[in-house]
Amino acid sequence: MQNTIQRLLLLAIFSMAVAYCSPQYTLDRLPSKYLRFGSGGGVVGETTTWTLLPNGQLFRTRILQPDTLEWKQHSRRAARRLFQEAEAMLLLDRPPFEHPGNRYYFIEWTEGERSQRIAWGRLEHPVDSTVEALYQRLVALTRP
Repeated sequence: MQNTIQRLLLLAIFSMAVAYCSPQYTLDRLPSKYLRFGSGGGVVGETTTWTLLPNGQLFRTRILQPDTLEWKQHSRRAARRLFQEAEAMLLLDRPPFEHPGNRYYFIEWTEGERSQRIAWGRLEHPVDSTVEALYQRLVALTRP
């Protein structure tokens, strides 16, 4: 019984150490790899940008109501799945796709010095369905 309690205590301490030792970032100090996504336009021209980091941190930035805040901490596992999906889609290697409309949506993948942005909104230039599906999964993270 004593050994079990000691092991559980050590496991709890180890889990807390891992949780608190994982790097926390700010928008001024980002890791080399991150995903940005969002939407903008419309009558008022507001743009909302979300930044997802590999550790699960999610930030929101708005243009017209200037604010930046850490929105929500998601699990590393959930973030890792989305990053793996973006990597599998070869977002960095896709040809440029910039077809925003009055109302537009975007995904931007950054890894080191490389970055690729996909923006869509014009009905005559629909975005690839896999990009739209990734966007919908990313947006699901923003719901309270």
